[in-house]
Amino acid sequence: MARDGLKPFDEILKSDIRHRNFGTVDQRTGEFAPRTIESFYAEIEAVSLTNLVPEEIAIQYDVARNILIYAWFEYRFFNVAEAQVLNVLELAIRERIGKERYNKYCKKYRKRKGMRTLIEYCRDHQLVRSEQFSAWQISGYQKAKNEQLSWAIDSLKRTGEQELLLPDLDPNDYPPDDEFDYIEHLLTYVNKIRNNYAHGSTMLHPNVIGTFVMVSEFINQLHPVQNAEEKKRIKN
Repeated sequence: MARDGLKPFDEILKSDIRHRNFGTVDQRTGEFAPRTIESFYAEIEAVSLTNLVPEEIAIQYDVARNILIYAWFEYRFFNVAEAQVLNVLELAIRERIGKERYNKYCKKYRKRKGMRTLIEYCRDHQLVRSEQFSAWQISGYQKAKNEQLSWAIDSLKRTGEQELLLPDLDPNDYPPDDEFDYIEHLLTYVNKIRNNYAHGSTMLHPNVIGTFVMVSEFINQLHPVQNAEEKKRIKN
């Protein structure tokens, strides 16, 4: 991994050249449309928190979003932004649960404090549900795509062909995978990546918008519109 060094002063406001490798492909024409700062900004702007989220949490979340925006100019900011938004998720859960309830839960079930236990608390108290995450909503479609890709790889190995044209799959044709426990997936994924950053990491990848989507949906679920019965249950 080559060292970038300090970005030259006269290139500060120029897009990082590595963005040229990313964009979208028109499924009808096959034409590649490179990522632009406008499309990049629109993606980040769309991943927001509701007005029900406490301001102190929303402020820290926007810090992470702004770091992500500046990844347009400095590619390595992608993972700085991801580390920050996972810190915000931990803060949001802790604030939502409260210190006293969290300590009581850890003591009762002999849990080590940390991100995994925080997510387990949310799961056990139904503060979040798999069905409320967009990743779960498209899980059937994603499963079909993975199966298609696996078949294609096996086919190429078997035939020795270099290319294979695959038909497009319509997400509307695939209902969510009822067997997919997204919360269980988060227990492993979030804890692992959070620990990687916490203990120092050289990880570098640009696909962190999915992490922002997950974090925003998680935090928004922590602060739903509550009726009187829900408030009483949470208080107890």
